[in-house]
Amino acid sequence: MSDIKMNIWDREFVLDVTYDCYSDEEISQKQKDAIEKFPSAENEITKALVKVKEYCLNQNKKEIGEDNISNIFKYVVPKYLFVPRDDKNRLVAIMCKYKYDAESGLAIVFRNEKFAQIGKQDIVL
Repeated sequence: MSDIKMNIWDREFVLDVTYDCYSDEEISQKQKDAIEKFPSAENEITKALVKVKEYCLNQNKKEIGEDNISNIFKYVVPKYLFVPRDDKNRLVAIMCKYKYDAESGLAIVFRNEKFAQIGKQDIVL
């Protein structure tokens, strides 16, 4: 599976899937399971929007110039899914461009189809 069509915050995306594995390694069964089950996390992804808005306001409220974000896509745009190697959990991160941190971007991490954390992409890379 090289890409997945998903609805994220009421917008359709076709996202490439990138697995954390070396060229001589195979994708683990846990990684396969993670990406297979991830579309069922749609409610968690929707709930994560609140956390994403909080993150943006905590990091860049001055630049945003508002107390409330009405259109998250002005600041955060999902680009691809990253599936880290983990033998215990099904991990998937929505890797995003972030307007105020073009170099590090933003990762929204889900563990076993539940929101886990948000931060710079290096939290999962």
